[in-house]
Amino acid sequence: MTDFAQAVAPSPGPRGRREVLYRNIPSMAAMQRTYLDNLAHGQRQKLILRLIRSPSKRQLRRALARVHPADIAPLFPLLKPHEQDSLLEVLFELRLAAPTLSEMDPQTLLQVLDEFPDDRLAVIVGRLPADDAVDLLDQLDPERGKTLLDSLEPALATHLNNLMLYGATTAGGIMDPDVVFFRGDESLASTLEGIRSLAQSRRLFYLYVTDDRGHLIGLVKLWQLLSATAESRLSDIMSRDLISVQVDAPQEDVARMFVRYDLPMMPVLDLDGKLAGVITVDDVFDVLEEEASADLYRLGGLSVQETLATPLARILRFRLPWLLAGLVGALVAAGVIGQFQAVLAKYVILAAFMHPVAATSALAGQQTLTVLLGSLATGEMDLRRTWRVIGRQASVGLVNGVIVGSILALAALLWERNLALSGVLLVASTTSLLIASTVGALIPLMLRRLNLDPALGSSVLVVSLADITGFLSFLGLASLLASHLL
Repeated sequence: MTDFAQAVAPSPGPRGRREVLYRNIPSMAAMQRTYLDNLAHGQRQKLILRLIRSPSKRQLRRALARVHPADIAPLFPLLKPHEQDSLLEVLFELRLAAPTLSEMDPQTLLQVLDEFPDDRLAVIVGRLPADDAVDLLDQLDPERGKTLLDSLEPALATHLNNLMLYGATTAGGIMDPDVVFFRGDESLASTLEGIRSLAQSRRLFYLYVTDDRGHLIGLVKLWQLLSATAESRLSDIMSRDLISVQVDAPQEDVARMFVRYDLPMMPVLDLDGKLAGVITVDDVFDVLEEEASADLYRLGGLSVQETLATPLARILRFRLPWLLAGLVGALVAAGVIGQFQAVLAKYVILAAFMHPVAATSALAGQQTLTVLLGSLATGEMDLRRTWRVIGRQASVGLVNGVIVGSILALAALLWERNLALSGVLLVASTTSLLIASTVGALIPLMLRRLNLDPALGSSVLVVSLADITGFLSFLGLASLLASHLL
């Protein structure tokens, strides 16, 4: 007996009593729907995993029909190959295979697609929105992708080929080319008739208006249709104040425009000004999530291609270079300390204060770096104001250095009763925080000037330089004033 059957099975009793029970309980399907809807996310996934491993697929079909594809996709890495095949069979029957594949992470998707027959994959590509279909084709081996495109309907294949030309990280690469548009000379009556035929299959926020050659000339908001007279034409009521983007615009610029202008969707134009497609806000959410994850990975010296399922050899290849770069920085810092062994041996108390000076300067550099990367990512940072930004961050480092240095100096005075040591800590802390804050601003801006990713290993470089300057300023100044430290 299944889980759901156990939940609704009547207790033994007289025949008439069972008949009353059966008449009053809902159908099995209704009970299953209610049960699934009330389950927490984690419990629902555990139930689906049990049903996948069950010989009968009837309950699995009912359960999957109630679950969003985004909640089905994470189950695949937890399954054995034959269980993945079994789940895909059911998803294919329910017409959920396409949206589920589009929700998978690249590593899992590659693994699944390798085992997927070409004929079924062609069906899935045909069911996906054009932008998701292109993303899926990008994951395939080029030869297999070409074979798959050749097996599609000619119009769809041409459509996808054109979309792939723009590049995966451009406006053309993330747009949906299947955009609804109307001619400017269309009447309100014919426009409304067209909207009625599309309303069930499309999300219409705006009506895009084009001329006879397909150039975008304006847009009409849906509320404007309600306030216009029946004799009006779209060209009479449309707005010519358009915010659009070209197909070759980077996806980061597209995301910034959505945030700046608070748009639900944006038209994409080709290089001739013709309407090529549309980008919706859910596409931008994907871009923002992808960019945020990429910056987080690069900041730590990691590759965005690494996942929990990445083989050990590839993980080492991704991580080891930046670990070695950090090691070089640490060795240089150790070399700086080694130059002052005589001073440290004579004045052991200096060793107790080395770490606070270096640690606070490294933190100051990280703070500045985080602010700069955020400003560069959102477009707030204007590269023409580079030196003004660096000067402002240096000023912040100077003020913070004076405050932190004063606290360290007071601690040393109360602890050691040594005015010279307090002075060394005040000056060293101020100097190291000033330099660290300046470096934290300078490194990402220099990388951007060189057309490199400003997050690429910036954290490793900033921390290493902050440690070196912290040790050098503190121990160097202490060495100069060694005679006054007794």
